[in-house]
Amino acid sequence: MEVAGREYRYLATSARHRDRALVRNGVEIRIRRHGSGARKKAAFTVLGLADATDLVLAAVLCGVNTRNLTRGGAVRAFFGRSLQWLDVFQ
Repeated sequence: MEVAGREYRYLATSARHRDRALVRNGVEIRIRRHGSGARKKAAFTVLGLADATDLVLAAVLCGVNTRNLTRGGAVRAFFGRSLQWLDVFQ
């Protein structure tokens, strides 16, 4: 993705997608999520010279559902929403 004229990649770094990384040229912000429910927490590790834009973008992406950013995730989300929509008419 491109934000503020910079190219970023946001990718899963673990098999269960709990660990992620936001990467741009010379900067990597690693995000480790743990906990469940109200006790969810995230730990950030910054490698390189990150600025406020990098940190805010990492925090936002950590807090939102990014499944729709992938092709497979978008298809799953579409079918899930379609089935919820059909429940309205029953």
